[in-house]
Amino acid sequence: MRTLDDLLEPLLGLDGRPAPFAGPLRDRLRDVVTRLDTHLDQRAAQTPTDLYLRGQDLIGRLRTVCRVPARGVHQAVLTELGDAASPLRVPLWGALGDLAGQLLIMLHRDGPRQRQEEDSHLVLGLVGVLLGLTHPAPRQEPAAAVEAVAEVEKAEEREPDDLTVRLRDEFDRLYQDSVVYLGEPGEAPDTAEGLWIGLHVACLRLPEAIARFQREHFARTFGGGPGEAIVPALPAIGFPGLGDAKGPDGDRWRSERTERMCDILTEMFAVAELDPGVYHGLDEMARDAQAPIRLDVKTRRQYRERAWTRLRELDELRAGSDLEIRYLAWVDEVVSSFFPLPLPVPDSWWAERYRRSRTLVLDAVRAAGGKADVLDGRPYDRALRGRLSGTQMILPVEEADADRVLWTLRLPWEFGGSGEPGRVVHGVRRR
Repeated sequence: MRTLDDLLEPLLGLDGRPAPFAGPLRDRLRDVVTRLDTHLDQRAAQTPTDLYLRGQDLIGRLRTVCRVPARGVHQAVLTELGDAASPLRVPLWGALGDLAGQLLIMLHRDGPRQRQEEDSHLVLGLVGVLLGLTHPAPRQEPAAAVEAVAEVEKAEEREPDDLTVRLRDEFDRLYQDSVVYLGEPGEAPDTAEGLWIGLHVACLRLPEAIARFQREHFARTFGGGPGEAIVPALPAIGFPGLGDAKGPDGDRWRSERTERMCDILTEMFAVAELDPGVYHGLDEMARDAQAPIRLDVKTRRQYRERAWTRLRELDELRAGSDLEIRYLAWVDEVVSSFFPLPLPVPDSWWAERYRRSRTLVLDAVRAAGGKADVLDGRPYDRALRGRLSGTQMILPVEEADADRVLWTLRLPWEFGGSGEPGRVVHGVRRR
């Protein structure tokens, strides 16, 4: 099993190899050190000498590892997290959780192609170790003890309200731990079934490594896999362990591209039925709107009808023609124009659907000798010059993301004298 010591050394470039993440990671480790040092200093008078010195030792190790190879960081962290009397236990737990989230944001900010694959795997490995430290798996007890506990639990039949309370606590914890991906929670479901579904729907917004960890945690905590015994089975929302979602009745597609687009939209609509935090920005349904519009029940039905109409029109066109590319781009616009807020992060279930849809358009345009672009992450004023049309949407963001394209609603493309400008969501500085 990898440890903090194993991963920090190569990521910080202390083994002599190039380390593209070293600078940002060093800054974030300094933030952790400052946070722990301040906390320990404020509680010095009430802290026993041995615990104070042990805390100072951990802080020193974290500070030193930024400059020279050092062993023992992982064990020192385990010691503090495992001691209920430690003055650093709570702030260390929070600091490591924040560090995991910051690392994922750092990893995805510039896009996966601008990072070396090996370095990205190291960062994801570090995230996994941090999550394992802050959310450890239950300790394995001897077989006899496990059997005894099982007998006790079998004898104790939990009341439905108790299950609802436990699931509500889990729901609140997930949103607190993952606020950067999920935003602030709306009104939580009031039934065990609704909370169980809500937990798994929320996981679709998380980077896959974190989502997988959370699902495993749910299974351990509630005694079974998704939909197994604890609450009614989960509906079909397109990840392993669930059934297949259904598309429009009666349609038989002639084109492979249409069929693949239909699969993508079918899964996304199934999720939108269950996720109250989904919005849309489709031009023909949001003309002149400058902010995303919540996809309520009525709007969702209208949106689905437009999607199936565009799919049927696409399916009638000759493969490789300029009209087929135009309609393919229009179907991709339907896919890209409904999304959860906060916007999906790379490597999430949502982001994978957009990637599959956009790849179909990009491949078709390039095969025909044309060009198309995803504008995400580019400076908004540069993307604006001759590349966009219609009403662009805005989202308030922190300073670092202001005046950048946050999301491409419609791909700009050109082919054989035809083409279409793009449309985007861009950031404005939060007041």
